[in-house]
Amino acid sequence: MADKLDWMNKHLILIRYVKLADVMEKEGYKIRPDLAGHFEGVSGVEDMFFKLAGLGDHKSACELAAYFAHKRAAVWWGYRCVLSLIEELRINPAEERDIADIGANLEPEVPEWAKVEVPKASPEDMAEMEAKLAEMQAEYDKAKAMVPKDIMEFVEEAVEVAFQEFKSEHGIHPMDLLKKLGERLAEDPYEIDPNSPIFVESAKLREQIKAMQKETVETIKSVNPPKVPEHQKKLRDNALNAVYRWVAAPGEENSQKCLDAGNECPDTPAGLLSLTAFWAFGNLSPMGERVVPTPPGLAPNGLCQVLLLCALHPGGTRKLKQRYEEYFRLGVEVLRGGDNWEAFVTAGKAPHVMEKPKEIFVPEGVNTEDLAKRNPDETQTFTYKRWKPPGY
Repeated sequence: MADKLDWMNKHLILIRYVKLADVMEKEGYKIRPDLAGHFEGVSGVEDMFFKLAGLGDHKSACELAAYFAHKRAAVWWGYRCVLSLIEELRINPAEERDIADIGANLEPEVPEWAKVEVPKASPEDMAEMEAKLAEMQAEYDKAKAMVPKDIMEFVEEAVEVAFQEFKSEHGIHPMDLLKKLGERLAEDPYEIDPNSPIFVESAKLREQIKAMQKETVETIKSVNPPKVPEHQKKLRDNALNAVYRWVAAPGEENSQKCLDAGNECPDTPAGLLSLTAFWAFGNLSPMGERVVPTPPGLAPNGLCQVLLLCALHPGGTRKLKQRYEEYFRLGVEVLRGGDNWEAFVTAGKAPHVMEKPKEIFVPEGVNTEDLAKRNPDETQTFTYKRWKPPGY
């Protein structure tokens, strides 16, 4: 494939298929059931690519492009997306979290929005309530005065007889019981005994949980030692070097180097991209005597997972949706031929080792002033640009 790509600037040129049917048959691309209705009546991959983006589903658009893009261009696209993430993290690094902190605090934390203070009764409300009670007492006295005196005395005697029966049975007059109840309510009737069995068992359970948490953390750390930032950066750079060399010259030796570098950090975007480049070569045994064909769809699926790892990465300046918008933008530039490796190969220097860019693309809704406040020394020289692909 020629490296002179400057003429490609109109449509999606660096693609292997133009029909959706071919992508599905030859690469194993599967249409998600929830998107099936959008695919009806559309046969071209480019039309579907921009249609998904127009619906705001840039993630699905990127996943489709991973299957129909020319494999060399697809790897370069993934490389550009990884560099985009690295640039984000340079501006706003991800906060490292010690695994020992997970589950260490057994006390439930109430979020600020859920904290509600018990409202205090206002003097106006208290006065209104007292007025209503006085009104009710006056109505009661008025109704009582309307009852004949002999009938009222008979009722009061009957009630007292009933109260005395209650006292003989329970040892206390009902009115005295109500009085004591009022006194108890005025105090704190529910004294808490710290030596109660429930608190003793609760303390034992907490100690057991802490011991289990400590043992679990020690076990995890023993089999998964903490990452050393300098070493992680070295592995990442090795993977990016391998990917760049493969894009510049996708031969057997560079494919083998991608496999070796990717196996050192397969759980990272750069490492998985290095493995994707190896799969994109088409031979699982590049330095062997026999050709072992790569299964269809393996490289495209690898690229989809690279983009997902980048989109889910903590830290940075974008959220998942905004990152897929940016990866879509980068994909359009690459597949149209506007962004390719020719200039870098001519200059003899890969983008990931060159001077940091002086501009950064940010999606709609991102406050550039907030980015500058996070790290003014890093961002003060940036020019922020907003971008939308023409025609959608």
